[in-house]
Amino acid sequence: MKMSEDKLTKLIKKMINVIKPNGVLDIEFRLVPLGIRDDEFYMETTYIVPDDSPLLNMGKSPRSFNDIRMGWNNELKKSIKNYFNTNVIISSTSVSSESYHNKEKEK
Repeated sequence: MKMSEDKLTKLIKKMINVIKPNGVLDIEFRLVPLGIRDDEFYMETTYIVPDDSPLLNMGKSPRSFNDIRMGWNNELKKSIKNYFNTNVIISSTSVSSESYHNKEKEK
């Protein structure tokens, strides 16, 4: 199903409420068309977690964090492909605490 970037963004936002991983409050993202085909996008993601999330302290164990992040990204890509027949390449991923994210949104 070919659709505009805006429409796809709205549909993914609705889907995220259902598929977001345990311990994640929200997923913010930005789609950028690949420019080659209408059904392929780059996707930048930010996983918003509670301020006391253990994920924020996993810098000491980067391999575990990467495994978790890659699992989340793979599920997100797979869900978008299955529901919307659209391929996404997740070009960047970050994790942000809820308070920091809210502070940044106010700027």
